[in-house]
Amino acid sequence: MLKAINARIVHPQAAPDAIPLTLNKGDPVQVKQAHPDRPGYVWAEDGQISAGWVPLDVLDLNSGVPRARATYCSSELTVAPGDTVRLMWEDAAHQAWWCEDRAGERGWVRLEFLQVDE
Repeated sequence: MLKAINARIVHPQAAPDAIPLTLNKGDPVQVKQAHPDRPGYVWAEDGQISAGWVPLDVLDLNSGVPRARATYCSSELTVAPGDTVRLMWEDAAHQAWWCEDRAGERGWVRLEFLQVDE
């Protein structure tokens, strides 16, 4: 039987106040600024209502108009120390986990903010 892998939050994370950006390969984006404390991430917008932090390597910046190289969702979870989340998918390249909180909300949490339960 498969057992859920849980982690405890050891550092707070606040999700951006924006409707998360969901990209499909080839979608155009507007790249704004670099993340202030996370190298390799930029704020990207779809030009309508969605925006979020996106890893640079998910974007093709050499085609004139920045476009998504792959499917990606910028959704992040707001979490506080002591919260428990279910680990769903590790993105080792970007040092983050796609997680689900107790309310069923899903999004990215930085690896350094997690302590895996034994």
